[in-house]
Amino acid sequence: MTMNGPAIGAFIAAAPNRIMPPEVLEAARLCLADWMGVAIGAADEPAGRIARDTVAGWRSSGAASVLFGGTAAAPFAALANGTLAHCLDFHDTYVDAVTHTSAPVWAATLALGEETGATEADMLAAFVTGFEVAARVGHGLGQAATARRWHGTGVFGRIGAAAASAAVLRLDGERALHAVALAATQTSGLTASFGTMAKPFHAGKAAMDGILSAQLAAGGFTGAAGLFEPGAGLDNAVIQDGSLSIAPIAFGDWRILRNSFKPYAACHLIHPAIDAARALRARGLNVDSAAAVRADVGALAMKITGGADGQPNTPLAGKFDLRYCLALALHGRDVSAADFRDPWALEPVIAGTAGKIAAFVHPDMGFASARVTIDGVAEHVAVAKGHPGNPMGWADMGSKFGGLTEPALEGRSRDMFGLLRQFGQGCALAEIRSILGSLHG
Repeated sequence: MTMNGPAIGAFIAAAPNRIMPPEVLEAARLCLADWMGVAIGAADEPAGRIARDTVAGWRSSGAASVLFGGTAAAPFAALANGTLAHCLDFHDTYVDAVTHTSAPVWAATLALGEETGATEADMLAAFVTGFEVAARVGHGLGQAATARRWHGTGVFGRIGAAAASAAVLRLDGERALHAVALAATQTSGLTASFGTMAKPFHAGKAAMDGILSAQLAAGGFTGAAGLFEPGAGLDNAVIQDGSLSIAPIAFGDWRILRNSFKPYAACHLIHPAIDAARALRARGLNVDSAAAVRADVGALAMKITGGADGQPNTPLAGKFDLRYCLALALHGRDVSAADFRDPWALEPVIAGTAGKIAAFVHPDMGFASARVTIDGVAEHVAVAKGHPGNPMGWADMGSKFGGLTEPALEGRSRDMFGLLRQFGQGCALAEIRSILGSLHG
């Protein structure tokens, strides 16, 4: 009999005294830089503005920073910031759980950390704790849950946010387990909402619920502590046909070292095909004169993004349209946040190319691989940029961060990026808060 729950609780409780390898701390900082960059870059996104305005209307008192919006109580700041961080759909993904982990987990960690006066080192430890818990609970379940129309960020990201929040509050093992159990019973997020404002709301609500769950558990509130055992609750709720159970959970390796980052502001499942399309263009193939374009992708990519017709009517829909994103790449576009902005107008040349693209499921293609063929000339991408095996490093992240934040930070983008690289050494947070306090939505 496995005892996943006690293992999770004990791992969370040990967070304040855990010594982590330097590369794990660097990975957590890289997640923070990515999180902050995409959140600041989403300053003008309507979903983020509405969430921020709603939080402001609640008039809560608290010391947690709301990006572009003053301060609020920690759960509400996490709601606003977590939503904002997911607006561009341009942040990290832990592929084994198909979860945008940093969006809710950093939102919860920073908000509750600020409110409780936690140190930077404590926040780093809490974030890593939340990431590792979410990764293990979601490992093996993520792709199956996504195929069954659950959004992993709303399921496993919520549990990670609760684990990180419990670590910030220094809960003992029993209360930490109740915190993640309370988060698990709030599991939500449907892939049918992809392409709408509800998708970033999944991340914000996961962050808020994670904090709320930990705060309730700190006061003695209890949940169903057996939810994480095989067949005992969470797994047979999200995988109702009984074909898959949660795996035995053990901690030892560091799953954060297998995280993936996005070079493109579209659904991660489309990235390998975008890489292939860009490579074909670099080889000199002219899509304007092409008779046919074929995309061979994995089954999950087809299920989530292949059903769209290449003619999106909103920028959010465009991010989840395989044919549209490939057309952008084939015409030399960066597939960056700038390609998915309002006011929206579907360009005829992009729409025309999208109409030429036929997409197929290929058994050799997975989450990070794809093949694109133009008139018989093929390009196969085995590992898309940003995944383990073809990673983005600090230089790549610096370019991405600058492009996202320079307009809002007005010349202080480089300073902010440097501070994020130093986070955890005890001297960065005050300056980060000072820069954030000068931002206006």
